[in-house]
This record gives sequence, structure tokens and C-alpha cells, in this order.
Amino acid sequence: MTKRWSGYNNVGICAAALLAVLARAKQLSVAKALLVMPIVMHDATIRHMGNGNIAFREVAGLVADRPDLFVNFNSRFEESLTTSVNAIQWIVAAGYASFDGKLILLKPLRIDASFGKRAQRIEKAAAHIAAVLAAPADELYLNFRVQL
Repeated sequence: MTKRWSGYNNVGICAAALLAVLARAKQLSVAKALLVMPIVMHDATIRHMGNGNIAFREVAGLVADRPDLFVNFNSRFEESLTTSVNAIQWIVAAGYASFDGKLILLKPLRIDASFGKRAQRIEKAAAHIAAVLAAPADELYLNFRVQL
């Protein structure tokens, strides 16, 4: 079976998502940066994390409370690896972040209406995503059931 390219989940949206999360977290390990795209490529997860009425939960609590958001997380992770690595390279080359074993925000990206509604939804969810990614990487990979 040949995989088809989906323009919906592209390097641009991944770079914007990474920069939105970095604006809150200030730095991310590569292991954590690779988890951003599988989160944002799932519309139900973005809707949930962008909801201002939800309280921050530890990653285990989030997965236990909303397992439907993480059922196919491993396949989303695998599908997004190339896009995520390319986006990381792009934001470093463009001067938005530096890389020295981890991504460090150098200058924020201002996401406004010109980026479109999807980017704005990701921007709205970025604080919750950054809060979830504050957990240790091994705990995140375990709870999200990523198979390495």
C-alpha cells in the first residue's frame, strides 16, 4: 500500500505548532518536539486542549480521562516523523530557534488570522500542549504508547 501525501499535515503547520508550543515552554528536547505534530494533527485533541474550560492534567490523567484522543497516537507519531524533523530543521535555519541538543526559542512567531483558523486553534491549545510536555519524556512516550 502506497502512502499518500496529506497537505493538511505539512511542514508549515508543524513549524507553526512547534513555535507556538516553544513560545510557552521556551525549550524542548527533540524527543518532546517529535510529540507535538502527532498531537496537533488530531482535530479532537486540539479542540480538547484548546478548550479554556479544561484544567491542566498530568499526562496519565489526560490519557485515562480521554483515551479516545490517544488510541492511534503511535501511528500518528510514525506518520509525522519526517514532517517533524523537517520542521525542526526549518525553524532552526530560519532563525526562530537554535539547536544544541534541544530546541531553544530565539524569536516567537506571531500567529494571527492570516495563518488560518487551524493555526489559530493550535495556538489556542499551545499552552495546554506545553504543560503536558513538561512531564519527563519517558513518561510521555509510555503514556502515549509510542513504540520505538
